[in-house]
Amino acid sequence: MTEVTPVKIGIVGLGGIARGQHIPGYLMSEGVELTAFCDANEDVLKDMGERYGVSHLTTDYRELVALDEVDAVSVCTWPDTHHPVTMAAIEQGKHVFCEKPLALTYPLAHEMYQAAEEAGLETAIGFSHRLTPAAHLAYHLINSGDLGTIYQVVAVYSSGGGDFASRPMSPRLTRATNGGGPLFELGTHMVDMVRWWTGLEITSLCAQHRTFVPRRQWSDTGEWAQVDVEDASNVIADLEGGATAVFMHSRAVTGRNFDQRVEVYGSEGALLYDQARPYELRACIGEDMVRLCADYGMYDPRWGQYRVEEPYPVIPAPTEYLDAVPGARAGRAVRTLAPAFVQAIRGRRPYILPGFYEGMRAQEVLDAAVLSAEERRWVDLPL
Repeated sequence: MTEVTPVKIGIVGLGGIARGQHIPGYLMSEGVELTAFCDANEDVLKDMGERYGVSHLTTDYRELVALDEVDAVSVCTWPDTHHPVTMAAIEQGKHVFCEKPLALTYPLAHEMYQAAEEAGLETAIGFSHRLTPAAHLAYHLINSGDLGTIYQVVAVYSSGGGDFASRPMSPRLTRATNGGGPLFELGTHMVDMVRWWTGLEITSLCAQHRTFVPRRQWSDTGEWAQVDVEDASNVIADLEGGATAVFMHSRAVTGRNFDQRVEVYGSEGALLYDQARPYELRACIGEDMVRLCADYGMYDPRWGQYRVEEPYPVIPAPTEYLDAVPGARAGRAVRTLAPAFVQAIRGRRPYILPGFYEGMRAQEVLDAAVLSAEERRWVDLPL
C-alpha cells in the first residue's frame, strides 16, 4: 500500500464554523494532521488544543502561517480579517481555505485571488451549500440541458425568528467587521449557487436595501450603536444571454428560521429547490410533463373548484450526490468542503470545490449591490 504524505493543517479562528465544518472535515480525511491552532481567546485556544491534541497554539496568525509544520491554513475568522490572514499565508507558500465572504470588498478579494494564482497555491472558499444533494442534482440537470435555455431564476436565502427587533448589537451588524448584512452572510451563497448551476455571469443589477432597526444596544455595556448594514436586500439582476434573476435576503423573515429556496425556469422545463428537503428536487422536464404541469391551479368546472395538487413530481437525489457529503454513509453527515480541499492539495481537485475565483466573482456582485442600493441605480458588471 502506498503511504499517503500527511497534509498538515493550521486553523485560524476556533469558533463555530471551525468546530462544525473545518475540523470535522479534516478529521474525516485520510492522512491529514491538525498541527497548529490560532485564536484570540487563550482559554478557547487551550481547550481546543487539549481536545484535538494540538500542541502548537498561538494568538498570532503570523506565527502560525510561518510554521514549517503547516502546509495549509483554514481561515475561520470574522470577514474583516480574511484578507490579512490569507495574504500572510500566501506569502508563506501555504494553501488556503477561507470562509465566505472572501473579503470585505471586491478589490481585496481580487488581490487574494491574484496572489494565490501567482504563487500556484490551491484555494477553497466555504460555499458549503454546493454539497446539498438536491443542489448537486440541480447542477447536473441544468448543465445537461434538461431545462433548455434558462429564462428566470428566483433565489431566496433568509433567516428569521421571533425576536428580530429586540436582538442586541453585534459585530456582524457593522460594515467594518462584516462587510454587509444578510447579503454578505447569506446572499453570497446564492450568487455562487446561481453562477455554478447556470454557468451564467451577472451583467447588471439593481438593489434595494433596508435597515428596519437602525439602532441596537450592546449587551455587555448597555451602550446604543448605529447599525450600518442592511437587514434586508432585494436584488434584480440581468444574466448573460438575456436571463433574469431575483435575489432576496433578510434577517427579518419572522418565524422562518433559515429559508433557502431557488426556482429555475427554462425553455424546456423548471425545477424547485428547497434546502429544507435536501435529498430531493421538484422538477418539470420535457414537453409532456410541461403540458401537464401547466394545468396546475386551473379551474375545474367538473368540481366547481381550483386544482391544488402539487404539479411538479419529486426527483430523489442519486446516491452518488449523497456521497459528496462527508460522513453521509456513516450517518454523521457534515456539510464541509475540507476533504475536497485536501484532494485539491493532492492534485485531484473535485469539480464541486469552489476556489478564490468563485469567491472573487461573488464578491464583485455584492459590491455592485451595495453601490446600487446606496446610489439607487442600476450597476453594470464587471465593475
